Amino acid sequence: MVGKVFAGLIGGLFVAFLGYFQYGMMAIDVTSQSEPSLVPFFVAWVLAMVVACTAKRTGKAWRRLLLISAILCFLLPISGLIFTGNAVVDTANGAEAAGAAIGGGLVSGFMGFVGFFLGIIFLIVGLLTGRDKQVIVVREGQVVPEG
Repeated sequence: MVGKVFAGLIGGLFVAFLGYFQYGMMAIDVTSQSEPSLVPFFVAWVLAMVVACTAKRTGKAWRRLLLISAILCFLLPISGLIFTGNAVVDTANGAEAAGAAIGGGLVSGFMGFVGFFLGIIFLIVGLLTGRDKQVIVVREGQVVPEG
């Protein structure tokens, strides 16, 4: 149980950070200088703790959290597009809207690049962690699972 709680604390921090980053990109108001609330960060962290603690083994907890992190990384470009849309809508005249569209396109492209590579790393590590190892022995032409 200690390993699952540790996985929930550390792996849940990754999930909470990525989820909060997505929420912050979508909920930010470009015209005002207000910060998004921290409540979604802690809600995501608690949900990640629940996901980790309900796993059968510590390896499965890490696997779940890493795969959730991979999904959130692959969704980063979508939050960048929503951020760009909010920035373009909030601007008043043509030059500001054009600048917001160009800058938002650069942000979306960068987030797609970073999100893709981080997502691939989380996905590969998540798929290799916590697997059920199965030994298959071949005897006289028959495949017999052992264990």
